[in-house]
Order: sequence, then structure tokens, then C-alpha cells
Amino acid sequence: MSTTRGRHGGPGWAFQATNTAVLEALARGERHECLRELFGARALEELSTLAVAARRGRPRGRGGSARRRVLIVPGMMGSRLSDASNKALWVDPARIRAGHLMRLALSGPRPCSIRAAGAVLPSYARLKLTLAAEGFDARFFAYDWRLGIDRIGAALAARIRAGGSPVSLVAHSMGGLVARIAAKLVPKRLIERVIMLGTPNQGAFAPVLALRGTYPFVLRLSRLDLAHSPEELAASVFCSFPGLYQLLPPAPAPGEIDLLDPRSWPDSGPQPDPALLARVAGVRRGMATPDSRMRHVVGVNRNTVISVRRTAAGFEYGSSLNGDGTVPVHLARLSGLECYFADEAHGELANNPRIIAAVGALLRDDQRCGLPARFTPSRGAAGFFDDAQLRAAPADKIDWRNLDSVQREAVLAELDGGRMS
Repeated sequence: MSTTRGRHGGPGWAFQATNTAVLEALARGERHECLRELFGARALEELSTLAVAARRGRPRGRGGSARRRVLIVPGMMGSRLSDASNKALWVDPARIRAGHLMRLALSGPRPCSIRAAGAVLPSYARLKLTLAAEGFDARFFAYDWRLGIDRIGAALAARIRAGGSPVSLVAHSMGGLVARIAAKLVPKRLIERVIMLGTPNQGAFAPVLALRGTYPFVLRLSRLDLAHSPEELAASVFCSFPGLYQLLPPAPAPGEIDLLDPRSWPDSGPQPDPALLARVAGVRRGMATPDSRMRHVVGVNRNTVISVRRTAAGFEYGSSLNGDGTVPVHLARLSGLECYFADEAHGELANNPRIIAAVGALLRDDQRCGLPARFTPSRGAAGFFDDAQLRAAPADKIDWRNLDSVQREAVLAELDGGRMS
């Protein structure tokens, strides 16, 4: 392997290379060491086999000749973001180490020029390659997940119109909200199916923790950033993302606080932007209501924040197993939306082979997708914890440069599985 770095083929190549180059390397069995750093040893072997099969994907369509179009819409933080020099900011651990996450902030005197540059492949390569192997024309709709779902949904609608022929959408988490925006903007005939995976249709509470700098993912991410604390990342970066606010519940349930009211938030710690909070309900009203084209695979049996309340010390969170670790079941569901349930964590919903097989069946309109259509909620008592307890968790910095390949694999697996998506 070449001793040069980054996109020239050496260490770190896979974090800077395009999706096309990475998938081509998988199919050819090339750049093994670089790809192992990205995917992990076990997944690399499986994905290489899938990449070869995807090349031979048989057509699946009316008459057996046309490849049915599928757009995979990632969740929040599920698209790669690059700067004006075409170097990846998200996700490249070496650049996170150097403090470049601050460049993702949308506020400030000189916001950086950022563009979407493909999907985060450890989360979505298996889904794309499996669908391609089954004969679907599966492609990514990558987007700048910092922006509002209204802007992203309009861009997806434009992509669908430009394609000219009907398309199906497989949308993970925030991507499902984007898909529902697009579904309201384009003629119904242009979208055949919408398959959601862990979409917070009525919001989620994980974004509250992210805005407070106490979400476990933000805490883990900050350990890789040698220059900034979780609170600094939350206040300067995450609190500037309209898309993150639009994952909050747009209306409080009985007995819950109104998270769109700035007065509901604690006075200490990172503060939400009142202007971005004020836009949430209106943007969410721009989403299509469920119809016969839509299906939802909901993750269950993972410890999930299901409630938030104010205390003298800040926010206190209630949790139970009635969710996927990020989205509670009761906020994933919508009246009129057909749901299936899977014992899986939020970040792995688009990466689980059984769920991917179900997605293929649902795209073919096969109701026998192999997943149960019923879920019995856990009646166990909810656990409670607060911001102070989360901030007290060990948070020693990790120097990516000093990790061996096994340690890097473990760090990336932990990050990838914990994204808000």
C-alpha cells in the first residue's frame, strides 16, 4: 500500500474517498487495510461479497427488464460533508482530532462553505449493495443534515422530478421526515413507496440532550476532538443546526413541558436558539400525512429517553425499553401509518440484514416481510437521570493518531452506532 496519506491512497484514504471509489474498491478486493479501518474486519468481508453480487444485480421491474429506482435517504449525520477544498469534515477522525468540527457551525461571522459528498458508508453500504444485488437501481440522496428539513425536502423533490420516472424512498430517521416533505411537493405518481426506518414522526427527546451537550454520542465525539468540550460543541455547533431542532416534538403531550418554548429550558449550560425553536412547528406542518404508499420499521427494546421534565438542577429524563435508543415508539408512530417492529438500535436499523430483507420485501409490496406488525410495550418502571449525571461520565480525550487498528475499529463502531440520525 502506498505510504502517502488521505485521498492519495494511504492511511485515512477511505475517510476522504468518494462513495463510488470505496464501493469499487470493495468489489475489486483492493485497499484492504484502508477499508478495514473504515468498516471493521468482519463487516469488510461481508461487504466485499455483497459488492461483487451487486455488480451482477439482476433487473427487477415490470416485464423483468427495468431496474426499479430507489433513493436511500440517510438520517441526521448520515451524509458525508466536505469543505470548499473537497476534503471531508464529516466523518474523518483525523480532522475531528484537529478541531475541525467547529467549521460545521451555521452561525458565526464567517460560516464555512460545506456540501454533501455522499453517504456515511458504514451505516448504509450494506443496504445499498443488498438492494442492488436484488436488482434495484439503488442510489443515495446525500444532503447537508445541518439544514432544515424543509430545504432538504425541497431538494429531494427536485431530484425526484428530475429523474422523470417513479422512484421509491428508503429513509432512515430524519430522512423519513425529509421524504414526507418531498411527498407533499411532488405528484403522487412519482413516489411508489416510502419505507421509513426509525423516523421520529412526532419528534424525539435525544436532540434535547444533543443541544445540552449531554447526549452520549456528543460526549463520545468530543473525546476525539482534542480542542473542544461537549458543551463547546453543543453551544457553538449543534445549537446552530435547524435540522436538529426539527427533530424535537412539535407539541407537548399532556403533562410534558413545551420544548419549543425557550422559557422551558434550563438557564445554565448551552442554550437553544429561540428563532430556530419558533420555526419547528411550521416546518413540520409541511410534511405529507401517511398514505397507502408508506411503511415504517420501528426499533424496540433499547433503553430510550421517553420523557423530559424540568428540575431545580436542569432537565431530568425518563427512559424505558419502548424505543430504539433514540426514538420512542409512541413518537415514531402516526395514525394511518403501517408499522413493523424490529429488536434493533436506532443507528443499526439500516444496517441489519433482517431489516434490509424486510425493506426489499416491502419495496416489492410483499406484506410478508418477516417482521412483526405488533409490539407489546414494556411495563417496567422508567429509569431517571439528569444532565449532571451525564456530564459526570468519564470523558478522557482519545488521540486518534496514537490508536492501533483494533482500537480505531472499536471507536468508530461506537460512534457509528450512537448517531442521532
